[in-house]
Amino acid sequence: MKAKNTVTVSAVLLDWVKNQGNGANYYRIRITYKRKSKFMRTDIRVFPSELDENKQPIDRALRHRIDEAVLEVEKKISAIDPTELELMTVDELVEEINKTDHEGKFALDFYEFADTVIEAKTGQPQKYYRTAVNSLKAYTKKEKMDISEISSSMMREWEAWLRAKYGNNARAVSAYTSAIAFIHNQAKLKYNNEETGKIRILDPFKYYKPPRQKPSKHRNIEIELIQKMIDMRSELTGRERLGVDVFLISFGLMGMNSPDLYSCQAPEKNVIIYNRTKTRSRRDDEAEMHVKIDKSIKYIVDEYAGTGGLAFDFCKRYTTYQILGENVNAGLRAFCKRIGHTGRVTLYSARHTWATTAYEVGVGKEIINDGLCHVDRDMKVTDIYIKKDWSVIWRANEKVLARFNWKQ
Repeated sequence: MKAKNTVTVSAVLLDWVKNQGNGANYYRIRITYKRKSKFMRTDIRVFPSELDENKQPIDRALRHRIDEAVLEVEKKISAIDPTELELMTVDELVEEINKTDHEGKFALDFYEFADTVIEAKTGQPQKYYRTAVNSLKAYTKKEKMDISEISSSMMREWEAWLRAKYGNNARAVSAYTSAIAFIHNQAKLKYNNEETGKIRILDPFKYYKPPRQKPSKHRNIEIELIQKMIDMRSELTGRERLGVDVFLISFGLMGMNSPDLYSCQAPEKNVIIYNRTKTRSRRDDEAEMHVKIDKSIKYIVDEYAGTGGLAFDFCKRYTTYQILGENVNAGLRAFCKRIGHTGRVTLYSARHTWATTAYEVGVGKEIINDGLCHVDRDMKVTDIYIKKDWSVIWRANEKVLARFNWKQ
């Protein structure tokens, strides 16, 4: 039996493709080959009211579109040399199908390709790129989009849409457009060959540059407000108490963020060792941090001690670090309302305030940078050769925490 005869093509509806809210669904083309299946996107959308009791399309025009989509895929498979097809996996077959449109020109479903890029990533970066792609889908209102549709004008229009939705200075504007630019560049690296002059994908990013993220404005808060947190924490309950306590823990641990507070391992000899989530993929040392639990905050840290090898018990309280952060910030808002503070205070304010307070007590900027575990391109090469003296950073933290009257 020829390999082509073992390939089956069909249009299917999958529950996990449904849009949120309106019940709409998109047809997928299922390619089954060598007992394995893979699904290809289509832009054929259907609502529940357009299906009969057997979930078959009622409208003749819709049935025709579905049949045409299946037929187009079958034609592309027929054009593949049988010997080459015999050697392909189902993934390679789908990739070959996606290389050309109905006119035989190079084609690449950007969203399909983005999936492969995102799947290769883990943790926070994976979520970050997935969110960016989902945002672009929301803007284009498409489940399938050829990479040629990503033009400089489209990117500028999407950027304007993002600004209108999130605000001119929102991080999403630069972060999302940069993520799409990265994925697009990965496609060019794979399918273009500049040495031979074989250019299948044009580069819209020669004419459009994602906006740079403006440095955050100073988000530090007054040291008097932190002292109020220390003084009043025992009077608070529920989410308000959680918000204040986690803020103080973060501040006392040199601005540790919620993802790291949520998942960091239990301390060894009173030192928490972790890899900072935000920058570990961009630093040669994987953003390794050693934070000593200063004696001034240990009594608060101990109240949230974790089990099973974790430093804190937050994973038992909340299913994700995002939910932890939301509850902490809600608690901080409640506390600010209680004391009549009108400024904005979030968990991230702890990080900014630690840096500002460290500078005020005479800590050098280089040490502050190490304490915050930023990505410093100027120091990157030097850091390879110099072994970090964590005790210097710990003494800096002692100076910061000495500004306050801790209630033990």
